[in-house]
Amino acid sequence: MRRLRIDFVQPPLWRLPVAGRDRRILLAFSALAALAGVALAWHWLETAREIDEAKQAIAVARQELVQRTPPPAPPLLLSELQVRATNSAIAQLNTPWPAVLDGFERVATADIALLQIEPDHRRGLVKGIAEAKNHQQMLLYLAVLGAVDPFAGAMVRKQEINEKDVNRPLRFMFEALLEEPAIADAAASAPAGDDG
Repeated sequence: MRRLRIDFVQPPLWRLPVAGRDRRILLAFSALAALAGVALAWHWLETAREIDEAKQAIAVARQELVQRTPPPAPPLLLSELQVRATNSAIAQLNTPWPAVLDGFERVATADIALLQIEPDHRRGLVKGIAEAKNHQQMLLYLAVLGAVDPFAGAMVRKQEINEKDVNRPLRFMFEALLEEPAIADAAASAPAGDDG
């Protein structure tokens, strides 16, 4: 028969039989794993709560921003008449005034009094009113004017003798056609969609 050894004092862990020692180590690791799991779950719940709070804060900030932002202004709708008037004014401003005025100054004489000039951008010409002493001076003036840059020709539209004046000058309306480059320059600087 074998001898049975009974010891009622619990031996230290390193002196336990292998199976008992492994079980206790396994329980210790299980407890640590459970604690780590609880800590991770708590951290995950805390992070989820912070994310929810951040989303709510963003939603509140967006609502405040929408309330503070003024509504967009309604689009400016112009009538066709207003658009045409605007385009006409722009086209007149785009008339090559320096070249036109230089052309009139080059042909200025003491025998011709230039009273008025007005651009007609739709037809590509400049209308004018002038006075001359006689028909010969009027025709000579228009011939020289039509040959000077930026003009491609000039002609009389209407003529009459001013009976109210003592000298009885010949008052005439004329049209001076602008050359194509001057018209193209004015059209290129006009906005797109110009009806005139």
